[in-house]
Amino acid sequence: MHEIRISEAPEATEPYARDESSFTGRVDAVATLADAADVAAMGAFLRDCTAAGRPVTFSARRTSLTGAAVPEGGLVLALPALSGPEHVRVDVASRRATAPASVFMVDVAEAAERAGLFFPPDPTSRKTCSLGGAIACNASGARSFRYGPTGAFVEGLKVVLATGEVLDLRRGEHPPVDGHFVLALDRGEVRVPCPPSRPAGIKSSLGYATFEPADVIDLFVGSEGTLGYIAEATVRLLPGVEVFAALALFPSEAAAVDLVSRLQAEAPPHGVAPMSVEWFDRRSLALAGARYPRLGVPAGAEAALLLEEAHTPGDADRVLEAWYTLLVEAGVPDEAAWLRVPSSHAQHEELRDFRHAVPESVNALARQRGLRKLGTDLAWPRPMLHRMFARYAEVLADLPAALGPEVCAAFEAQWGRPLPRTLDHATFGHVGDSHLHVNLLPADPAEMACGKLVYDFLSRECAAAGGAISGEHGIGKSKRPMLAATTPPEQLALMRRIKALLDPANILARGNVIDAP
Repeated sequence: MHEIRISEAPEATEPYARDESSFTGRVDAVATLADAADVAAMGAFLRDCTAAGRPVTFSARRTSLTGAAVPEGGLVLALPALSGPEHVRVDVASRRATAPASVFMVDVAEAAERAGLFFPPDPTSRKTCSLGGAIACNASGARSFRYGPTGAFVEGLKVVLATGEVLDLRRGEHPPVDGHFVLALDRGEVRVPCPPSRPAGIKSSLGYATFEPADVIDLFVGSEGTLGYIAEATVRLLPGVEVFAALALFPSEAAAVDLVSRLQAEAPPHGVAPMSVEWFDRRSLALAGARYPRLGVPAGAEAALLLEEAHTPGDADRVLEAWYTLLVEAGVPDEAAWLRVPSSHAQHEELRDFRHAVPESVNALARQRGLRKLGTDLAWPRPMLHRMFARYAEVLADLPAALGPEVCAAFEAQWGRPLPRTLDHATFGHVGDSHLHVNLLPADPAEMACGKLVYDFLSRECAAAGGAISGEHGIGKSKRPMLAATTPPEQLALMRRIKALLDPANILARGNVIDAP
């Protein structure tokens, strides 16, 4: 058994006091386990923490954008990274891959590709986030438009509970019985209430929900470290594919939105079958273009779409012709500067890096100004695409009119200046899922306070329209108050009941997702 070492030295604790969100917490001590897959050592450690009532927060790559990996006091359990596809075991016959949860997401994808298979989940942080972290927040990314989130591919989990008990779960073996998941644990039979299923047609990373058909595995997908430690995962793979990609630039934003609406249909035009439909507004194009000037964004471009389609080998010419016809028909100028189709894997990766340059630029700008990133993660029902765009445009064009006179008066009283009429912002992301990241770019603390008001306002509007306040990044600590404000009390009570049964001393990830008594 591997020993767990604990340090209270500032040089050990300080790096774990913040994550990618720049959310800052408090770390009393850091515990390290040499082998994160040693479930016996992990179980003994968590059992001792439960007995002592000592809070524990799991921290792997700290790519969370919601403060989920940052404790509000207590221990951080630092989990070492495993890098390289050699840590992933691929079973070609069953199309399954099994790996310790501390491997990188990109390693799972590469191991699958080496075996002639395909692992679709593609979060932006795929090169830096762990498999366990992606499952814990039900991460998705661009390709969820066709394939859904990471959780939809999870076929098995090995989970260590706060009590030290170990669950070895396989999908299909633990369906709900009379509305409960029945677990045979060391302490006896435990009946855990089955939460509601995830809403159809809405991208959501909210935890304590199930897929269809429901399985106990679903409890841990999106649970953000609050119900147990995911030590190992088995994921489903698909047959190998080739991927078509294109960056289409539009002289009209309305034309781009109209095309997205057509792609959301059950049978998109010209037989295309996109797996990614990614959006850039004019400001996003400027940010990405500044990092990749060699791509030469046309001066008149008002919006762009990054599109991908997975297809069988040998079908490339048909797919290319279908997309070319559709995009020109939709208003993309028939010129090389406006329609970029990569002819190699390296060129394809360059387009993906161009997309990822937008959040990287936003993060760099926030750090430069000494402020936290402020980007929405709201997913509206797919049929509300045009309403979503119209509402965002209306609100962001006149913030005082949207937020109302009481908010304006309170802001001016606090900051000694009027509420800004608008804020610099860049909108990009997963438009195919009606899931855009509106990144507000405040220039000073007063504008940051204004941005938080706008964020809360848009979150409530999305929730009232039946959408999700988190499409892919989870709730963590930063969105916990909004979840409480937009979720029916009976559902919150059910979540607390689930938490109490699996983590009876409430030691795991305190402050994530819900306020537990």
